[in-house]
Amino acid sequence: MAFAEAELQSVVGRRFPGGTYTVEPWRAWLLADCVLADPPSLQDGDQVAHPLFAWMAATGAMGVTWDELFAWFGATAADGPVFGEHETTLHRPLRVGAGYRVSGGIESAERKVGRRTGVFDVVGYAMDLHDAGLPPDDPAAHVARCWNSIVFPRRGA
Repeated sequence: MAFAEAELQSVVGRRFPGGTYTVEPWRAWLLADCVLADPPSLQDGDQVAHPLFAWMAATGAMGVTWDELFAWFGATAADGPVFGEHETTLHRPLRVGAGYRVSGGIESAERKVGRRTGVFDVVGYAMDLHDAGLPPDDPAAHVARCWNSIVFPRRGA
């Protein structure tokens, strides 16, 4: 399916519907076990989840499925999109049992041509996590930011 460069640029600025995510105790224990980390630890009286929960919460509550996100760019999973870069900034640890509001959107999109790979698009998107127990305008509510990119191969483009 052809996806013109103008269409690519038109998606920049689109916002995710967003949602909420709760760090469930059983999931915090399971993630720690899977990544061979210590179980959630106590810090300032709260159980703290592994930092990977920032990304899990962000993607779990962005408000669209991966298939829906791919469709924004005229692609499907069968087209072979791949995860590009990732950067998480934690402003404070995520707490086990706490709820987080997730918001974000598409920040960049660039068409590129590789000598061996041909045409591909690199799409950057970010998601912010805010403590659901604090007012949205409270600066202390911002807990984490996850920035990612997806690479969409454009075979035949």
